[in-house]
Amino acid sequence: MATANTITTTAQGDFALAAKTALLRRGMTVTALAETLGLARNTVSIAINHPTMLPRVKARIRKKLHLN
Repeated sequence: MATANTITTTAQGDFALAAKTALLRRGMTVTALAETLGLARNTVSIAINHPTMLPRVKARIRKKLHLN
């Protein structure tokens, strides 16, 4: 079972880590990112933290945060 402190090495773990790092570097919250994307905060949170959910939202997050 994963915990809040678990670091994963899957592609999703890489995306989640990259997104969270990008947010921290920008001093931006998930709430602020959601507002800039015109989405609900929980939608953005789910896209960042869940491996197979919301691929279109993930793509928008990647573009906004300049992730590969």
